[in-house]
Amino acid sequence: MQKKRQSTALVAAAIAVALALAGGAAAALLGRSSAATTTIKVTEREYHIALSTTTPAAGTITFSIRNAGHITHQFDVSGGGLTAIAKAGAIRPGTTKSLTVKLAGGTVKVWCPLPGHAALGMRATLRVKGASSPTPTPSPTTTNSYTWG
Repeated sequence: MQKKRQSTALVAAAIAVALALAGGAAAALLGRSSAATTTIKVTEREYHIALSTTTPAAGTITFSIRNAGHITHQFDVSGGGLTAIAKAGAIRPGTTKSLTVKLAGGTVKVWCPLPGHAALGMRATLRVKGASSPTPTPSPTTTNSYTWG
């Protein structure tokens, strides 16, 4: 009788450990997927923007923008469900700045809005995988020289 109790207790303990491990793994997976942020490395220099990827999945995107040039640049983002143009502001030479946005999918434009910079090549387009935004977002296609279109 003693051996049967010990055997039952060991089986119960093993089941409890297995359930705890399975629950922890499920929680870790769920937590990781809901809080996932994609980081896109951006390198700006006279007069070019390089992106580490141009086809991210929809969701939270952090642009890590490094100015590898010799003059101050800026970085703007439009499209993908944004209700306004997202702006990183001034980025001095040799520094890095981050800009985090939530993108729903579709075409996203990025550019340096300083006068003439986008026209000289400081612009790029991303194709964000996911549901396209049902609402048109602001486009950087204005007549002022600070935007790209």
